[in-house]
Amino acid sequence: MDKFARRVHKCNQKNIIQHVPTHRDRQTQIKIGVLIIATNKYIEFIWKLYESIKKFFLINHDVKVFIFTNMPEVPNGAIRIQHEHVPWPGPALYKHDCYIRNQNSFSDMDYIYCIDADMLIVDTIGNEILGNLVGTIHPCFYNKPRSQFTYENRLESQCYIGPNEGLYYFAGAFCGGSRKTFLLMAETCKKMINIDLKNGISPVWQDESADNRYFIDNQPDVILTPSYCHHGLIPFTKKIITVDKDHAKMRA
Repeated sequence: MDKFARRVHKCNQKNIIQHVPTHRDRQTQIKIGVLIIATNKYIEFIWKLYESIKKFFLINHDVKVFIFTNMPEVPNGAIRIQHEHVPWPGPALYKHDCYIRNQNSFSDMDYIYCIDADMLIVDTIGNEILGNLVGTIHPCFYNKPRSQFTYENRLESQCYIGPNEGLYYFAGAFCGGSRKTFLLMAETCKKMINIDLKNGISPVWQDESADNRYFIDNQPDVILTPSYCHHGLIPFTKKIITVDKDHAKMRA
């Protein structure tokens, strides 16, 4: 067990009330919903991501992929949900709002996971990710001191995190949990962001800023290593990777 893994294990034992769903240690097939927002140019990533989900993601369970898009075509087998494009950073700011508005579309799922469109699954992912609330350590901060975490630090923001708060910096690119808990998180984050926008504030890292505030107030019972949001030359096995791209071009 490496230094990071020992630190996560210690945190889990000391500070997190464990909630291990019965599904995690059983072979019972459960319903898993994967939510992906892919408007405009981001639709080009969907076919490879969808194929990788079908090949590697909780393959012993009933996995359905929901794609929120303004584009007409999605992969065969995926469920298309109409979602209008807004200029950046709108897609990130209104991410949680999208999930809440469309929650009836995945109301029969047991677990929900959201993943960014520009990701790719490259190795088998199994029951280890099942939990009531699941967060993923950001690949750029796993070895950084707390002082370098890019939390929202403006007191007037609903996403504000004080200098003595927070053990980890979580990535917004992959998270999830039981449907009920995931929707509670989405509703809470939506409200935080909407209050900020009403007050003329855009959280520094949009949805990720709200996620990190939520994870401090509601600690995940499953904390995934950067293997599940792999980027660059980091010392973790690749499970989910970020796809290289020109951000300015994609967001134009």
